[in-house]
Amino acid sequence: MAKPITSIKKYEASREEQIEKDFEEVKAAIADNKTAILKGIDLLKALEESETLDAATAFTYKRKEILANIVEEINRDMYTGILENIPEIVYLLGDLDLKTVRDVTSKLNQGMEEMNAAASSKEKTSVLDLAKALKDPEINRSITMLMNFLKGMGRN
Repeated sequence: MAKPITSIKKYEASREEQIEKDFEEVKAAIADNKTAILKGIDLLKALEESETLDAATAFTYKRKEILANIVEEINRDMYTGILENIPEIVYLLGDLDLKTVRDVTSKLNQGMEEMNAAASSKEKTSVLDLAKALKDPEINRSITMLMNFLKGMGRN
């Protein structure tokens, strides 16, 4: 009869064999993720060209000191009001109709451009000029909008 097996030796690959196996695994992963790797290289190149990579590296190494400085700066009394109002500002932004705000802002910018273009004029406006201006559809529309704005603002 044969002797019973009392010990089993597990096959251990040599260092060279393990390196070769790992290299093949990495090669397969590179082939499977070629597009992502190339995009990553492009991103790293852009970060390097803009010198952002150096800043990110420095931030990573000194993050504890930097964050401690930021926290120390924010803890100053002059920022207390801002920090207390942040939740209210967030709620306000949530309540705003951004499309309307964008439209009004665009109209404000157009009005300021017209105002700046006419700012060099030394002409005076008379009461008769104001009455004539009301016949201009753009001016009439603007005055009507302002009156409606004031009416809406005055409501409870």
